[in-house]
Amino acid sequence: MMRTFNINGRLYKAAPFTFNTLADLEDFGISLEDMRKKPMATIRAYFALCAGGDAEYAGRELEAHMIAGGNLESISNAMAGEMEDSDFFRHLATKSNENSEEGEETQPKKTKKK
Repeated sequence: MMRTFNINGRLYKAAPFTFNTLADLEDFGISLEDMRKKPMATIRAYFALCAGGDAEYAGRELEAHMIAGGNLESISNAMAGEMEDSDFFRHLATKSNENSEEGEETQPKKTKKK
């Protein structure tokens, strides 16, 4: 199923989440962990990939889209759908969560000083 989204009256094809997509997002400075912590930067980088532009172009287009009354729901939904459909991305996300949980368990708990 090909997902699309509309920004400024133009239809864009959503990029599938493959190894290359994640490597391209890293080139924009977005890591797997950043996807949760930096949603606006993630959407901008993802849009840049889909549009074939750079971060500056993507930011200007997204800003103009929002000023004109648009929102980021269609691109967010397309991106989320591509993540859900990607066996590769789901595998990485599961591994990342497992590593985070293991790291939390191995760190000593802080006790309150009296």
